[in-house]
Amino acid sequence: MTGAIRSLQVLALLAFTTMCHAQGGKAFLKEGDAYRKQQELEKALEKYDLAVSVDPKFIPAYKARAEVYELLGRKVECASDRRTMARLDPAEAEYAALAAKAFLELDSAAVARSLCDDALRVQPKSLDALMTKVRACLALNDLDCASTTADKALAMKGTTDTYYLHGLTSAALRDYTTAEADLDKVLEWNHLYEPAYVASSEVQLQLFARYSGTTMQMRALDKAIERCTRALELNPQSTDALFTRSKAYAAQKDHAKAIDDISRCMALGRTDKAVYRQRAAYYHGYGQHQNAVNDLNRILLEDPKDVQAYLDRARCKEANLDMEGALQDLGSAQREMGADSAWSAEQRKEIEVSRARIAQQVFEMNRESDAPVITVIEPFRKNDVAQVSAALAYVKVSGHVRDKSLLKSITVNGHNADFSKDEKDPEFVVSIPLGKEETEIVVQAIDLYENLRSEAIAVERSEGIAPAITVTSPRTSADRTVSLPAGKDEVFVEGKVTDASLIRLIAVNGVNASYVPDQLDPDFSIKVALGGTDRFVVRAEDQYGNAAEAIYTVTRIAEPVVTRPAPPVATSTTGITWVVAIENTNYRNFPALQGSASDAAKMQKAFSNYSVQRTINRKDLSKEQLERFFNIELRDLVRRNNVNTVLVWYSGHGRTVGGKAYWVPVDAKKDDIYTYFNYGSLKGLMQNYSETVSNTLIVSDAAGTDPSFYELTR
Repeated sequence: MTGAIRSLQVLALLAFTTMCHAQGGKAFLKEGDAYRKQQELEKALEKYDLAVSVDPKFIPAYKARAEVYELLGRKVECASDRRTMARLDPAEAEYAALAAKAFLELDSAAVARSLCDDALRVQPKSLDALMTKVRACLALNDLDCASTTADKALAMKGTTDTYYLHGLTSAALRDYTTAEADLDKVLEWNHLYEPAYVASSEVQLQLFARYSGTTMQMRALDKAIERCTRALELNPQSTDALFTRSKAYAAQKDHAKAIDDISRCMALGRTDKAVYRQRAAYYHGYGQHQNAVNDLNRILLEDPKDVQAYLDRARCKEANLDMEGALQDLGSAQREMGADSAWSAEQRKEIEVSRARIAQQVFEMNRESDAPVITVIEPFRKNDVAQVSAALAYVKVSGHVRDKSLLKSITVNGHNADFSKDEKDPEFVVSIPLGKEETEIVVQAIDLYENLRSEAIAVERSEGIAPAITVTSPRTSADRTVSLPAGKDEVFVEGKVTDASLIRLIAVNGVNASYVPDQLDPDFSIKVALGGTDRFVVRAEDQYGNAAEAIYTVTRIAEPVVTRPAPPVATSTTGITWVVAIENTNYRNFPALQGSASDAAKMQKAFSNYSVQRTINRKDLSKEQLERFFNIELRDLVRRNNVNTVLVWYSGHGRTVGGKAYWVPVDAKKDDIYTYFNYGSLKGLMQNYSETVSNTLIVSDAAGTDPSFYELTR
C-alpha cells in the first residue's frame, strides 16, 4: 500500500513540474510576443530563448523565434528552428515545408528536397512543398524530378507561381516553346511578376540561338530586351535583369550598351566569375582587348586553375598582338587541364594547333640577323692568349653570350657547353680535353635564327705548379688533424695560399672563402659549418687552372667539467654594430636618382632595433669599386675593429634578370647584365670576414623597372 502511495506521489510531482514548465514557457512566449509587437526583436529573442530552455518541446516558441530570425536575416538559425519544429511534430506538413524553404535559401538543396519529401508523405497535395521541391531539384540539376514535380504542382493548381516553375523546368529541359508559353501566361496574369520577365528574356535568348531566320532572331532579341527593361522598371536594382539584358545587347552587336549594363551590375555588388567573364567577352568583341585581359586577370587571381579563363585571355592577348603572352596562357591552360576528362581530345588538339601557329608568329616577329657576342671569362688570358697549365689534360672554359634572341647552341672545340636555353644572355661552362699539341680554343654560338659567331683564342702552356695551402687557425697537427670541443658545430678557418701566380678560387667544402683576388699569396678566412661531418676540404686554384686540395680531419674532445662564474650580461645581443650605406645617384647610362632625407628616414626605421656604433657612407660606386669595397676594404675594417653585426643599406637602381636581383653600379650599361653587381652571395661573404661577425643584414631600397624587383629585394 505504501509503495502505491509513493508511486502516485511521484506521478503527481511529474505532472506538476510539467505543468509549471509549460506555464513558464507560455509566459515567456507572451512576453516575447509583446516585445516583437514593439519591434524590439533582440529582447523578443531573449524571451523566446527562455521559453525554449524551460520547455524544449514548446513548438510555438520555436515558430516565433524562427520568424524573428528571418526578420533579422539570420538564415542559419531560422532554418535550424524550423527543422526542430518538423522533428517535434512530423505529422504537420507545414513545418517540414517551411523548413525546406529555409534550407533552400541556405543553398542546401539536398536537405530541402528531403524535407519536402517528409511533408509530401504526410500531405501529398501540399502545394508549398511541391514548389519548393521543384526549386531544389533544379538546383541539384535533377531535371526528371523537377519535371515530374512541376507537372504535379501545375495539375493541382494553375497559379502564377506554378506556371513560373513549370516554365523554368521546361527551359532547363530545353523545351523553350513550352517555357515561353508558360512564362507569357504568368505575365498575362500578373504584369508585376519581376522574375518571370528575366526568365522570359533568357528563353528568348535561347530561341534566338535556335532561329535561322534573321527576322525571327531580331524579334527574339527585341523581346528579350523589352522584358528585361520592364523588370528594371519594377526593380532598378535587379542584377539578374541587367546581366541578361547585357547578353541581348551583345547578341545585337551593341557592345557599348552591353558593357554599360554589366558594369552597372558590378556596381550593384555582383562580382562573381560569370560577370567578369561576360564583361571580358564584351570588351573583346568591342575591340578593347586590354580591358578584357584585366577582367580575366581578376578571375585568375581568385582561381589560378580556371582553364577557360586562360584560353579566353590567350585569345584577347593574341588580338592585342601580345603573342608571347598568348603563348604562355595556352601553355598554362594545357598544364591545368592535366588528365581532366572534361576536355576532349579534339579540344586539346585545337589548343595545340593554336600554340604552334602563335609560336611560329612569335618566331617570325622576332627574327633578326645580328650574330651573338661571345665573352670568354675562363681560362685566364694574357695579351689575348689563354694561359693553360702544362699539367692539365682538361681545361674549363666559361663565359657568357649576349644576343637579341635565345641561343640554339654553344660549343667549345666542338663540345657542347652547358647553358640555360630559356634564358637570354646566358652564362656557359664546359670542360674540354686539350692535348699538348693543340694551339687554340674555338668558341661558337648559334642563335635560333642560325646567326653564327666564332671566337678563336690562342693557347699557351704555362707553369704547372699547384698552389700551396696552409691553415693557420684553428691549430692543426702534422697529419692535418684539428681538435675541437665536443658539440661545436662550426669553426672559423683562416690560412694562406702561396703560388707564383694570382689565385682565382679558394673554397672550403665547396663554399667560397673571403680573400683578396688581386694579391699574390693571399690570406683567406671562412666560417665553416661542421654539423654531421668530421672533416673539411680546402681547395685552391690559380689563374692557370692548377689546383690543390688539403683535407683536414676533425676530432672532438670532451671539455672538462668546471665551475665557472656566471658571464657578465651583454648590453646588446648584436655587439659592435656597423651600418654601411651605399648611395648611387649619378648614373652614366641610367636616369639620375635624387637622394632625399626620406632615404635616411627609411634606413633609420629599418635599423631601429639595432644600437649602431658607426655608419660608413659610400656614394656613386662603380662595379670595380663595389667589388673592391666588399672584398677588401670593408673586410679589413671589420677585422681590425672586431665588428659583430654588419648592416648594409643600398639605395640606387636595381634590376632582375633570370630570377636574380642585381644592384646597378654608376658605370653599368643598360644592355649588359655583366656590368651589374650581383649581391646574392654578399651576406655569406660578410660572415666570412672575421670570426667575430655573427649577424648580417642587407636592405635593398632599389628602383627597378621590373615590378617584381621590389618583391625580390625586400
